Amino acid sequence: MDAESIYTLVGVAIFILFAYFTLKSDTAGKIQTKEEKRYEIISGYRAVLRKELAPLQNNREELLAKKVLLLKEFSDELSLNIFFDSLEIEEIIQDLATQSY
Repeated sequence: MDAESIYTLVGVAIFILFAYFTLKSDTAGKIQTKEEKRYEIISGYRAVLRKELAPLQNNREELLAKKVLLLKEFSDELSLNIFFDSLEIEEIIQDLATQSY
């Protein structure tokens, strides 16, 4: 066997292994719709707010300062996200701001 045949066999073997592992993976079953992904993101922000603000319930000033800081952070993150436009971001931040945690 010459070198060209060996390279061809190795290339075909790699292609077959790649195809096998690609088809075997479960990523195709885990694709989320746009609405599901949006809900997951917003729920995550609510959970962060609950977790971060719970210890500050007795100190209103610190609670408000922390909430404003988190909401600014969330707004910045959402502005980079393809699932949300600027009007939706504004509505989401307003909703998160009015919720008591």
